[in-house]
Order: sequence, then structure tokens, then C-alpha cells
Amino acid sequence: MGDLSVVRLRAGVVVPAGAGFAVNIDGSRPPVSWPAGYIPTAGDAVRVLMVDGSAVVMGPVITTGLRPLTGTVQGAATAGIVPVTTDAGVLHCRYVGTAPAIGALVRLDWQSTSPWIWPSAAATVPAPTPDPGGGTPPPPPTTTSGTLTITATDSGAWQVGGTWAWAGNDVIQYRYGSARENRGAWFYGNGAAQLAGATITGARIRLGARLRIGSYNAAQTLHLYRHTNAARPAGDVTRVAGPHDITLAPNAKADWTHIPTAWGQDLINGGGIAVAGSPYVGITGVDADPASGQVQLDWRR
Repeated sequence: MGDLSVVRLRAGVVVPAGAGFAVNIDGSRPPVSWPAGYIPTAGDAVRVLMVDGSAVVMGPVITTGLRPLTGTVQGAATAGIVPVTTDAGVLHCRYVGTAPAIGALVRLDWQSTSPWIWPSAAATVPAPTPDPGGGTPPPPPTTTSGTLTITATDSGAWQVGGTWAWAGNDVIQYRYGSARENRGAWFYGNGAAQLAGATITGARIRLGARLRIGSYNAAQTLHLYRHTNAARPAGDVTRVAGPHDITLAPNAKADWTHIPTAWGQDLINGGGIAVAGSPYVGITGVDADPASGQVQLDWRR
């Protein structure tokens, strides 16, 4: 009898890699095979089947469960994106060829986690025949709600007067001794844009495990800020709100913590979360922990 294969189902996150994409699995980026019907996007959460060291992406993982079939174009195209009103709220969709007209009913394609519009308008479905009795009042308007989890596409620490590269992508605050000061950040691309038009009712961030740097055997304060950069800039990020202080216990493990609800509302327009100030303390970045910096936004419409 031959040796048994070792099969594991692992969680991963799609990350940019040169001109294409790779999958970050617990800090490693093994060669992977992609399903033919899936178009990867940076930041997608995926499931990966590991068989004797070979990796096969099974497809993206969603948490909201709602992928509408059609929608109505709400506004004009901007940079190849049009807003489309759907049962899941306003979605920002890509299109092929000429932008669809405002008010057009369009068919959405979901081969990636961001929808594309089919080239032709969707056929309309006749409205139901009115109740001949005429005495039934219309139902009250419905309110939808849910929680969206956004995975950080990148993280790192910028050294004042230096670069982003020295510490990999761990998120570090302040400095060791007389070394250059560090200012860390997580980045999310446009991951929260799908909630445009929604009201945010709560927000949380998942901090990775505390690094064994500085006075790691003592409680220390982490100063969180909101910044406006979708990806790493050449220098420091633009911090616009904060600090929101979090006390990190000695040798703290990865855990969720609340951030201001107003920050969650503002993240819909882009940007991310940063750390700055003293003392010297650090958080595991997305290479070692793909869920580091994940943000959960509670929403309603």
C-alpha cells in the first residue's frame, strides 16, 4: 500500500505579485493553481487546498452571502467605474466598452469579488398584476443590515527619514533607543467602497499578536489613527483622526478591539488604520498573519 497523501484546507488572502497575483497562506506564498472561472482581486479571502505541498485555490470566500443578479445604473462613469443600485445597496462596478446609460437596468457578473456589468441591458420583467380588491396597503419599507469584513491588502512601518522596507510588513510604533522613529499602518485598497450609501453602526479591528520588542513583558499603549492612503505612499501616511488608544497586555495574542464608529463610516471613502507615537511596541503584519488588521463594519440601509 502506498503512502497516504496529506490534504489540508487552508485560509489565504490574494496579494499582488509582480504583474499578477499570489496567495498569502500563514505568511508563505506557495505556487498555486487557480480555478478557471475565478478572476482574483487583491484582498480577496480564499480557501486553498494543500495536497502534499501543492496548492489549489478553491475560490473566493464571502461573508455577506448577497450577490445581486441585476441593478440600475445610478450615476455617470468615473475612472472605469459606475455606481449601480442593487438589493445589496450601491455597488461600484466595472464595465466593458461604452459606459451604460444612467437609469439602465444591467446584468452583473460575479466571477470576481467585485462585479462587472454585462455589455447589454438586462431584459425587464413585467410588474405583477395589481390586486383587484385595491384594499391591501403596500408593505412597509424594508431595512437591511449586516457585517462586512475587510482584509488588509498590505501593512508595514515607515521609518522617519528612511524607508518602508526595513521591517517587512510588521506594524511598529516609535523606536528602539536612538534609532529612527517607526510609524506603522494597514492598507485596504477600496475594500469598503461596496458599502457606499450605508450607515455604519459599529467598527472593529483585529490586531495581530504583539511582537516581542521593547518592554513586551509590560502593558503598553498603542495609538491608533485613521489615515487616507489606499496603499503605501512614498513616505508617511496622512493621518486625519485619532489617537484612539488601546492597551496591549504583555505578550498579547491576536484579538478584536473596537474603533470609533465614525472611522468605519469614513473608511467607505478609502484609507486605512495607522499607529504612531510612543512607546516602542509592534504588531504582527499580514505576511505572518493574513488576518492582521482585518476591519469589521456593522452596517444598515
